[in-house]
Amino acid sequence: MIQSYGNQSEWIEQQRRVPKTVVQITNQIWLGTPHGTPHRAMMRRSRVAALALVVLFAVAGATAQGEVVTLTDATFEHATQASSGQTTGVFFVKFYAPWCGHCRAMAATWSELAAELDGTGVVIADLDATQNPATTDRFNAHVKGFPTLLLFRDKKVFKHAGARDLESLKRFATVSYVDSTGHDVPPPPGAFATYFSVFTKTLAVIIIDTHQAFQGAMATASKDFGSVSGGWRERGVGGFTATAKTAAAASPRMYGTAMLLVSVVGICFAILLALVTAPTRKYATADKKND
Repeated sequence: MIQSYGNQSEWIEQQRRVPKTVVQITNQIWLGTPHGTPHRAMMRRSRVAALALVVLFAVAGATAQGEVVTLTDATFEHATQASSGQTTGVFFVKFYAPWCGHCRAMAATWSELAAELDGTGVVIADLDATQNPATTDRFNAHVKGFPTLLLFRDKKVFKHAGARDLESLKRFATVSYVDSTGHDVPPPPGAFATYFSVFTKTLAVIIIDTHQAFQGAMATASKDFGSVSGGWRERGVGGFTATAKTAAAASPRMYGTAMLLVSVVGICFAILLALVTAPTRKYATADKKND
């Protein structure tokens, strides 16, 4: 179909607005003619985003190298393959507790060791013994305190017992471990052993927390008793009441719990006393003889 134009100026204006060839369309998209400016901006943003992703992945890869690997009950055997050939490499594992001062003191050295041994095939790892009782119980023959450093190498487990400076740790992980005794790696714990470890750890934490809370309550009660006694001696009933109210307001949870416990014990004692002292009915059974 041939389109006619009224004059030459109309034809020129139409040709200016419509690209003639595919080359011109491509140039508009990539080089930014008036019709292609949005496409050019979009392409620039895409290139910047791609470059940012490349840089991000490169930085992440560099950061992952030479870092301390964190192990848990769920990941220990899969990562180390300690009892199944140790084909994932040599693992030097620190068993630690967050409250241990010696563990915190060597944290920086442990990170430096990971950087020093990067690329040598020795993986530096740590495991929080307080949060992973199953693995800790698995190696209870070696973990007697914190930190405990165990090297899993040559299908054996070696316990580091020397100095904890950087050079000594590096030498032990690579060379001098052969001077210590290698022990067989115990098998992974079964389901019952895992549940038992978790249960005993939870029970131990409850007992410790209860004991600490009881000690704190007794210390507070002893101090408050002295204050209340002093108020009684100095101001009589008014001083006794005022100091008692002050003490109760300062420790509402402690004294509220104490009142609740006393109430429960009192109710139980009253029920027991009522059961013991209640009269019993005796039913006399008459023997009936059939003539």
